[in-house]
Amino acid sequence: MRTTLFRAPNPLRAFGVAVIAVALSGCITLFPEAEPARLYRFQIAAPSEVAAKTFTVTRGPIAFDRAAASDGIVAVTGDTVQYIDSARWVAPAQQIFEEELVRAFQAGPARLVGRGEVGKSDWLMRLDVQRFEAAYRNGPEGAPVIVVEIKVALTRNVRDGDTFETVLKTEVQASENRVSAIVPAFNTALTKSLTDLNSWIVATGGRPS
Repeated sequence: MRTTLFRAPNPLRAFGVAVIAVALSGCITLFPEAEPARLYRFQIAAPSEVAAKTFTVTRGPIAFDRAAASDGIVAVTGDTVQYIDSARWVAPAQQIFEEELVRAFQAGPARLVGRGEVGKSDWLMRLDVQRFEAAYRNGPEGAPVIVVEIKVALTRNVRDGDTFETVLKTEVQASENRVSAIVPAFNTALTKSLTDLNSWIVATGGRPS
């Protein structure tokens, strides 16, 4: 299993007016103190089986929510969007997503290929990650819900090929309002989202032409 780390930097970066930060205890609070950086593990479950490949899917451009695409962990409270202070992914969230997307397709009958690979694939897949966030629905002190929402379009690679679309949404409740609980909730949400995506691609791409 590959492990990715994210680190905790010092500055607060916010889009909105409200402030959310990480105190020494790991709780999210309105009045943080300056604390040393912390390390947290970001682990995505590896595929359990590798099946014989029956069709290929070209990975098209991936759109990603602009606020969430960076290395900041996005928190949403009402209409306010900000980053959790002193908490940051070790790489941009979009990069992490794309790396884990490739791993998710290591199992199952669909083989994911890059646009630059030689040969013609059966399908073209386009993804739009519309939400990748911690949603504070009960205010900044309540435990957030991790939301991952992906719009998928799958087009058959033939002249005037059919296009199939769906929206996959995953919500995972964090057990408490601490970074140590929020990160595992992100792990669970992303793992389930990519598993659901793989299943939908297999079911859709396996239908006869």
